[in-house]
Amino acid sequence: MQRDFDLVVAILRTIADADLPALAIDQIETAVVDENGNGVAVEWVAHHLDIMADAGLVKAVDGGAWRLTWQGYDALEQDDEDEDDDALPM
Repeated sequence: MQRDFDLVVAILRTIADADLPALAIDQIETAVVDENGNGVAVEWVAHHLDIMADAGLVKAVDGGAWRLTWQGYDALEQDDEDEDDDALPM
């Protein structure tokens, strides 16, 4: 299974934008869609949460929920900055 950076960013953004400090995997899976607006399989979401945890971007908390780490927020801010740089005229 390959890493999907768009999915990583979508998961980070989903958790960051939530009203709660942590989300269950089913809440994340329901909120995350691919570039075509289709849902993403729970296996893909689960795998990406695991490798994101390996990278220190998210952390599993009690009850099977996931929260962002400081690094996760930093990665999301970096993605936003990169998008802003892409929007600048050359």
